[in-house]
Amino acid sequence: MVVMSHPVAAEELNDDNPATGSKSSGRVSGLVVRRSAAPALPRTSGFSEQRMLEALPPSLAGKVEGLPVAYMELAKSYRRAQATRTGTKPAKRNIRLHLDITSALNRQLVSDKRGLQLKNLKPSQYVDAAITLARGVSVEELISAADEFRDRRIGEDSGFGSPNHYSIWKENDEWLDEMMDELLLANTTGLHGQMINVIVESFLEQLKAEVPGSN
Repeated sequence: MVVMSHPVAAEELNDDNPATGSKSSGRVSGLVVRRSAAPALPRTSGFSEQRMLEALPPSLAGKVEGLPVAYMELAKSYRRAQATRTGTKPAKRNIRLHLDITSALNRQLVSDKRGLQLKNLKPSQYVDAAITLARGVSVEELISAADEFRDRRIGEDSGFGSPNHYSIWKENDEWLDEMMDELLLANTTGLHGQMINVIVESFLEQLKAEVPGSN
């Protein structure tokens, strides 16, 4: 499990260039990390917490204010999915999630729909937000986490479900294609599916990490 410190202010960077995680004294982009199979996702894709809140409609910002910062990425993805005048359509990505992760995502979705009162919240928005944060993690860390995820699942009774189409934004779809090239260069082409799964798994852990009463 990814264990986080109390919220810290992220540096204000260009949103097109997510903050890159780096290892130093157990800290990665503001996180305090214990040994874990999941990568330590950065707290935001670049904007400070206040700027992210200001970028959301007041009614939506009020729902996520005070929650783990990962919820702000989820709120951004939710807002983009609800916008009808952006002129940009999301990409449809065929992704095969592990059954355990699908179940965890569905539980989180139902909890958030009730708690945040966002009736149009969809699984795609979790996947999209998770990928946005993962873009700030080094390729080496993602490959290592995907390799550990595969090892953890060897010989288990449950497995991967059927592929589903998830709506993600163009920059995230393109990043996943780039990761396929990076895996090819690293001679680890069989890890792409595991990489996506461990990204979503880590994001779900981050959503729960600082919510009072969560396990």
